[in-house]
Amino acid sequence: MPRKSGSSNPAEHIKAAIASIDIQIKDLTAQREQLAKIIPGVAAASARRRGRPAAALATVSSRKSKRVVSEATKRKLKAAAKARWARYRGEIE
Repeated sequence: MPRKSGSSNPAEHIKAAIASIDIQIKDLTAQREQLAKIIPGVAAASARRRGRPAAALATVSSRKSKRVVSEATKRKLKAAAKARWARYRGEIE
């Protein structure tokens, strides 16, 4: 049964909870290391980083930059978009 602390400050409760979780993580990590020593293949698999592979990260950062559109082309695209919306609204047939 949890003991009541002297203060009712929520920050103190949060700090205590974080400290408790840190202790649990440390204990679980130690248990995992002990179990990984028993099975040789698990240690190699656990050494890998979780998430996106390093090769995928390299390809993401080396992608080509966006293409540059000239001001004249931007004006043409803007005019075409205005014409499409005008047709959609029925202003031009």
